[in-house]
Amino acid sequence: MNAWAKLVQKTYNANKHKTGYKLKNAMKDSKKLYKTMKKRGGDPDLNEGTSVVADAAAPEVAVGGKKKSKKNKSAKKSRKNRK
Repeated sequence: MNAWAKLVQKTYNANKHKTGYKLKNAMKDSKKLYKTMKKRGGDPDLNEGTSVVADAAAPEVAVGGKKKSKKNKSAKKSRKNRK
């Protein structure tokens, strides 16, 4: 297994207890961490000092439902109250 796969697995295992956390989220979080490690010239496996949980802290994922757009909100107002 290469360094990227190990980092993704490590990130996923550290955060999988969160509700709605998927492999997709682990890959996005690992991408940020991997880029910083690559710039420093180190292998992610050698940089044990960096915390996967702290560096890759993802916001809680909202589950279900669509966001309402401003267009939908204004369409529900009466013509008198539209501005």
